[in-house]
Amino acid sequence: RVVGDEYVDEVVGEAEESAEERFPGAKYVSVYSHKDKEMVLVPIEKALTPAFGHAIDYASGVFEGGSVIINERTGIPNIVLLEPRNRRLFDRSLPSRDFQSPISEEELTWAMKQLVIANGENLFRDPDGVTPGWVRAYIRPSIHPKQLEGMGISKRDDYPIDVGILTWAWPDYLDPKMSSRGGVVAVTGKQRMEPITGKNASNYGEAGVDSKKARWLGTDEQAYLAPYLMTKAGVPFQEYPADKWAKMAEGVMADCSGEEIAAISADHKYLVYTPMRTNRLGGTVLQYLIDGMAEKVGLIPIERDITLNDLRAGKYAGLAMIGNAVEIKPVRAVYLFDENRLAEAIELFKAYEVPEKLNVLRLRWEDETRGRIKPTFPWLLTPVSEVWDSSYAHESYGRTR
Repeated sequence: RVVGDEYVDEVVGEAEESAEERFPGAKYVSVYSHKDKEMVLVPIEKALTPAFGHAIDYASGVFEGGSVIINERTGIPNIVLLEPRNRRLFDRSLPSRDFQSPISEEELTWAMKQLVIANGENLFRDPDGVTPGWVRAYIRPSIHPKQLEGMGISKRDDYPIDVGILTWAWPDYLDPKMSSRGGVVAVTGKQRMEPITGKNASNYGEAGVDSKKARWLGTDEQAYLAPYLMTKAGVPFQEYPADKWAKMAEGVMADCSGEEIAAISADHKYLVYTPMRTNRLGGTVLQYLIDGMAEKVGLIPIERDITLNDLRAGKYAGLAMIGNAVEIKPVRAVYLFDENRLAEAIELFKAYEVPEKLNVLRLRWEDETRGRIKPTFPWLLTPVSEVWDSSYAHESYGRTR
């Protein structure tokens, strides 16, 4: 049986129902029109993508993750760390995949702002429909090879490139109780064996499986180890990769499935962050802390390997997961697993007893991104418009299809 319009109607109906549940507040998405050579707004349920293509089968796309937050002083939505993330996308991620965006960085910025305005204030309402006030909206620009343009691992030189932007109300990525309780990360012996060349889709398929397993194990997230080990004396060395016990004994923290890791020293003087040689991505939130915000709360940033041995020895008051989606979440324990069995628990602080400096750092980030205080650097926040009014519908801002 061959179907055409019936299938389209079915897919649109399912997409509309799913979008309302999974992407609250998202009426429109922004996509690149190859005919008109510009970004246009499309109702989210009409943004259909075929089930076949280079980006799907070979994970050849790149993307960024961002937050849009209502400034509590001005009432205007601001995109957080827009410039650093755009630079990572255009200067690092795209070159690593050897293709170019059909639009410029400036055009992408304009399209992101337009999309936020078109969707209106529902982007900032809690999906539960009960909680008052504004919540964080997530925004994701994605650039990838166009669908239904042929297969084969090697892309043609003339392969068309698509751009899409999606934004929706997403108050919390991980359990919000982690902020007061402290989270737990799982170490299963997995290492970051290769450098991460950009925020590439291919990085995240296996990470999604690992993150799911971490939750199945009863923890909050999976933590990866560096590609090298380190003795108690601080001497790095290599070990046969299959020697799981060596890794669990003398491993070095790299990052988590989708977040950076940093530590507060036991004397509460230093923010310790892992070197890039651990093969971490290089997160923009962590870099913002390193560049100046940490010093605002009395922490001196220092690059140093965070080893399992040092965690056991009590050299750190606590860890933190840091990133756009997670913001800054305290980590109170590292659990080491032998397959599915808990082999060792390294406790850093007790539940609901978050170290003061770590809590102050977390609150400072919230205060800056929500406009309660002056940001450490002015480029932290980019307003979507000098004038924000939820009555400004999409007709006033760009073209809609």
